[in-house]
Amino acid sequence: SGYVQRFIDFAADNGLYIGAICAAPSILGHKGLLNGKKATCFPGFEKDLYGAEFCDVPVVTDGKITTAYGAGAAFDFGFRILSELTGDKAGADALKKSMKYNK
Repeated sequence: SGYVQRFIDFAADNGLYIGAICAAPSILGHKGLLNGKKATCFPGFEKDLYGAEFCDVPVVTDGKITTAYGAGAAFDFGFRILSELTGDKAGADALKKSMKYNK
C-alpha cells in the first residue's frame, strides 16, 4: 500500500532500521535500497533484489537492513532485529536460551 511505501521511504531517508522477510525484500530491491548490500529472500524472488548480493541463508543484516528468507526464519529474524536495535547480542542470546530456542 502507499502507506507502507511511504514508511519505507521515511525509514531509508532517515537512517532507520528496516526489516523485511519472505518476499518483502523484493520491495526493498525495487526501491534500490539493496544496491551493494547482502540480502536474502524467499526462493524465487532473488531476481527482485536489484543490486544486492544474494545470500542463501536464513537471515542477513547489512548496515541497517535485515532480511530473512521466510516464515521458518521468523525467530532468527526477530532475535537478529532485537540484537541490532539494542546492540546487545548477549541479551538476544539470553532471551533465546530463556525461551528454549535451541537453534
